[in-house]
Amino acid sequence: MTDEFIVALERRYKDYVDSFRDASGVLPEMLELKLRHTRGVVDAAALIMSGEGWPAADCVLGHACALLHDTGRYSQWQEFGTFQDSRSVDHAQRAVEVITREDWLAGSSTAERKMVLATVALHNRRDVPDGLDAATSAYAHLVRDADKLDIFRVIETAVEDGMLERNPEMTWRLPMDGAPAPEILRAAAAGDTMDYAQVQSLADFILIQIGWLAGGLNYRTTLRLAAERNVLEFREAFLGRLCGRDTIKKCCDDVRERMKRRLAETETA
Repeated sequence: MTDEFIVALERRYKDYVDSFRDASGVLPEMLELKLRHTRGVVDAAALIMSGEGWPAADCVLGHACALLHDTGRYSQWQEFGTFQDSRSVDHAQRAVEVITREDWLAGSSTAERKMVLATVALHNRRDVPDGLDAATSAYAHLVRDADKLDIFRVIETAVEDGMLERNPEMTWRLPMDGAPAPEILRAAAAGDTMDYAQVQSLADFILIQIGWLAGGLNYRTTLRLAAERNVLEFREAFLGRLCGRDTIKKCCDDVRERMKRRLAETETA
């Protein structure tokens, strides 16, 4: 896979997204959000690969994986009016279908096609399966980390500019009031993966992201960037307004310590 291939792939992707624009060339606000998110994931992946010292050839393939990861979101929104997979379709599987149907990977090697499709298919799984070969695991974790890193940005921007209130579908139309579920608090503090079916409030939704900081990020570069961007502090303040600082203080303190320990461990590794 070459830089020239990526240029052509970017053009094909743009043409596909443009097919969802209205007669005046405007995307629905939620699809515009998803397009900006995709660009953010591509940028985040580049930062992670640079920070981890990936070779240039690997970075080209990583760019393709990041660019295509959410391809399924456009038709998902058009058909169902939601990004919640449990109420519509598995958007990762839909992305694989679109990429294959559009033949976007024609001209790449068989190994590269398999890698991109596997990475796209795995990016929204609860966990990366055991037993994957090292290369597939590396790319899967790359896209999952980059995805989370930009989701942090998306939510922060939406809180600050009011989009979260204008488009409650961003957070699955969850109630904006209500204390977090005790099991969600425990899982977030421990960095455990969570069952999204347990999420019943906006506080629960935000705590899932706090849990990523404790145990959901694979690369040190991702964790470092999250720390530098005060991702935890933003969510701690926002949750304090939603449900009271005392409710989430211990959880956030535990996560802060986990982040510090992991960053210190990886510095000396």
